[in-house]
Amino acid sequence: MSEQERAETAEAQPEAQNQPEVGSQPGGLTPVERRILEVERRRFKHQGSKEKAIIAAGFTPIAYYQRLNVMLDDERVRAVAPQIIDVLRARRDAD
Repeated sequence: MSEQERAETAEAQPEAQNQPEVGSQPGGLTPVERRILEVERRRFKHQGSKEKAIIAAGFTPIAYYQRLNVMLDDERVRAVAPQIIDVLRARRDAD
C-alpha cells in the first residue's frame, strides 16, 4: 500500500490511527510513531510550515496532535527519543 493510500485510508477511518501498525520497527516504535518523531525533530521557520509537514506525513493536524499527546506518555517512545519527549512534555505541562 502506498503512503497516499495509507493516508486516505487513515482519514476515512480515524480510529485506525490510534492502533499500532503491524510489524513494529526496531526500537519498538510503529512506522506512524516514527513519522511523528521525524516531524517533531524538524525546526520550522515559517508560519504554516509544520502544518504542511504534518499533512505531508499523512495526518490531519487534529489526528497528529492527538497521537502525539498519547506518545508523550508512552515510555517506549521516551526510550527512543528522550530529549524530544522531555521538551514536548514540558511544553504540554506548562499550559
